[in-house]
Amino acid sequence: MKRGTLWFSGIILLVVTYFLSAPALAHVPIFGGEGKSIETAIQIEDPSKSRVFYGELGSGDFRYYGFIVEKGERIVLGLTIPVEDGNKGFTPHLILIGPGLKDEGKVPDKLKVPEGYGAKVLSYNLPESPVYEGFTPSAFYSPVKLDIKAPESGMYYAVVGAPQETDLREENVIYGKGLQEREIPGEGNYGLILGYRETFTLKEWLSIPLNQIKIYRWEGQSLFLIFTPLALTLAAGLLAIFLKRETVAEYSPARVSGMLAGLFFLGTGVTYICQMLISLSKSSYSSGIGITLFLILLNIGLGIIAIALTLRNENYGKGSARKRLYFFGLGILGLLFWAGWFIGPLLAFEAGLLPWKLKR
Repeated sequence: MKRGTLWFSGIILLVVTYFLSAPALAHVPIFGGEGKSIETAIQIEDPSKSRVFYGELGSGDFRYYGFIVEKGERIVLGLTIPVEDGNKGFTPHLILIGPGLKDEGKVPDKLKVPEGYGAKVLSYNLPESPVYEGFTPSAFYSPVKLDIKAPESGMYYAVVGAPQETDLREENVIYGKGLQEREIPGEGNYGLILGYRETFTLKEWLSIPLNQIKIYRWEGQSLFLIFTPLALTLAAGLLAIFLKRETVAEYSPARVSGMLAGLFFLGTGVTYICQMLISLSKSSYSSGIGITLFLILLNIGLGIIAIALTLRNENYGKGSARKRLYFFGLGILGLLFWAGWFIGPLLAFEAGLLPWKLKR
C-alpha cells in the first residue's frame, strides 16, 4: 500500500500548497430574490462581504438591493454580464442611491429615488474582451466598477435596471458597412458584485457545485452541455468494466461504491476541462487558469486514487482498514474541492463503510 500512501500524500501536499499560495479570488454567488421596487429591496447584511447577485431583467425592469453603511466605510460595486447577452448588446444600468451622494448621470424615468437621496448612474461601454474566472470556470464581461467611501451613514441602494423602450430608441447603434440600425436588447441576465472581503462560510463553500450549475445556466448553457462530460466519463468507465468481462455481481458493495466514486471524480475533472475550453474560446488568458488547472489535477487525481484503491486486491485485515480510511479521506477532499457533484464524496464514504469482501 506504499504507492497508495505516496499518491494520497501528494494530493494532501497539493491542497496545502494551494491554500498557502492562492489568494482568495472568488465571490459568494447568490441567486433569487425579488427586489422589484425600493420598498421591497433585497436586504443585504454585511455589505463588505464579497458577493455576486445573479438575476434576470425584462425591458424596463429594476432590481433594488439595500444595505446599511456607516460614514467613511467602503462601498464596492461591480457588474457582470454573460458573454451571450453582452454580444447581443445588453447593457443594463448600474446605479447607487444613498444619502450624501451627488446626482451623476441621467437617471431613468421610472427609477424611484427617495427624497433627500442622490443617485450616481455609472456609465460604461462593454470591454473588448470578456474576463476569465477560474473557480467556476466561466467567462463574462465586467464593464464597470465603483469603489468609494460612504459620504454619510444610512441605507444605500444598489440598483440594476434594464433599458426602457425610450432608452432603446435613443441608444440605437449604427454599425457595419451598410450603416444598418439595430436596437440594444432591453432584457437579459446580469450579476451585481457587492463587497470586497473574500470570505466563505462552510455551507457557502460546500454548495459551490450547485451554484456552478446555476452559473452555467445563467451563461446560457443547456443542462445537456453541462452534464455531457460527466455522462461520457461514466459511460467510458462502465464500458471498460464490460470489456474486462467483469460484472457488477463480481464487485463487493464497497468496490461498486469505490469505482463509481472514482468515475464521478474523474467526470468533474473532465467537466472542468470542457468548461475551461469553452470559457477560453470566449475570453483571453489570465492568471485564473492556474486555479482551474489546480482543480482539474485535484479532481482527476482523486478519481485515479479511488479507482486504483478499488482495483487493488489484498488481504482483508489491516489493508482493508487502511483502504477504508483512504476512502473517508477522499470523500472529505471531494466535498471540500467540489469533486463528484456531491455524489462522488457520498460514494467514497460508502466505500469506507460497506464490506469489501463478497459473501459466498
